[in-house]
Amino acid sequence: MKNFFLSMMAFVTILSFNACSDSKDSQEVNGQEKTTLKNVSLKDFGKSVPVGIEEENGIFKVSFILSAQFYEIKSGKENAEYIGMIREAVKNETPIHIFLKGNTNEIGKVESVSLEDTRYFKSILTKEVRGGQTNKLASVIPDVATLNSLFNQIKNQSCGTSTASSPCITFRYPVDGCYARAHKMRQILMNNGYDCEKQFVYGNLRATTGTCCVSWNYHVAILVSYKNASGVTEKRIIDPSLFSSGPVTDTAWRNACINTSCGSASVSSYTNTAGNVYYRSPSNSYLYDNNLINTNCVLTKFSSLSGCSPTPAPDVSSCGF
Repeated sequence: MKNFFLSMMAFVTILSFNACSDSKDSQEVNGQEKTTLKNVSLKDFGKSVPVGIEEENGIFKVSFILSAQFYEIKSGKENAEYIGMIREAVKNETPIHIFLKGNTNEIGKVESVSLEDTRYFKSILTKEVRGGQTNKLASVIPDVATLNSLFNQIKNQSCGTSTASSPCITFRYPVDGCYARAHKMRQILMNNGYDCEKQFVYGNLRATTGTCCVSWNYHVAILVSYKNASGVTEKRIIDPSLFSSGPVTDTAWRNACINTSCGSASVSSYTNTAGNVYYRSPSNSYLYDNNLINTNCVLTKFSSLSGCSPTPAPDVSSCGF
């Protein structure tokens, strides 16, 4: 089980994982094992489940479980076998072992994993929909004033503010970690007696911070219900990483996720889930983090970062569940 747990940590973060190898192609560099392939330094990226692969201008953009970032692999005969392995893994929602070229998001090598690993990963990424709404919590915020008060509580937990407690919420580092930000926002609502939904949007997404652009394969934020001045229930997204002035409609939020000033962008689909869903794959598989172990760890590791770099995001493979 210990080995399974280590595999899981790499799986859910799809970030670097130091593997043991007796290969002559491996060497120890600065305490980290790296592999050379055709004179290219490769970094072990761990075992993960790819959930999408799309070709764009001769480059395949690959998306993985949990991470919002795209990873790339060049089209061509030298990568044909790897691309085939990725496609098969996407089709079956099964894990593969990924190696990246240096500190880039380019996939340089793909390996298969054991049947034991595959069985374990399938048990973690579940098709089971687990109960979300807690009876002790209100599903509708009573008025606009309370909605705005809750928004300000959430915003005041942003990293870089004097009001934030630890771990702060990494709104200023949009590169990755939206899943952890959304889960932490829900916790603040729950502490105030309210629950929420989440909205997941998928596609070739691009967003701007005002000074730089980021690319995502999906994005997620909390979706709250409240009563307007007329007593009619409406829904709003809370996501200070994109809208720091207040809650917005889900239409406005999705439009901000396809900011064409950052390049071509499109939404392929979107859906609402229960608030307890930590991650939802495009094929309706789920991850849960009920005790916020992964949530708090990811936020802590990203807490000092701001803007659109570094990318890929730092290693959070030590964050378990």
